[in-house]
Amino acid sequence: MLGAYDLLLMPTTRMMASKIPPADAPLEALMQHSWEQITNTCPFNITHHPAISIPCGLGEGSRPIGLMLIAKHWQESTLYRAAHAFEHACNWQSMGSNGKR
Repeated sequence: MLGAYDLLLMPTTRMMASKIPPADAPLEALMQHSWEQITNTCPFNITHHPAISIPCGLGEGSRPIGLMLIAKHWQESTLYRAAHAFEHACNWQSMGSNGKR
């Protein structure tokens, strides 16, 4: 899948997180909320590629933005080293959609 590349980098979700439905919401609302965010993560659950989501900035309303890293099979160590390097290379909380870096 990854060919000559060590990692695939992509957004964890393709849309901003929606509000969590109240506990007394109808089952349909709870299920919709559960399934609406898995478009990008589900393929790697099926293929069993190691993946990790790390925060990489703040979006509208100071909601965290997730960066997903995917590695080749059996390359969890590469994944962890890359996530660790990113965590130490920058302050993700200072990155945002409002132009602040």
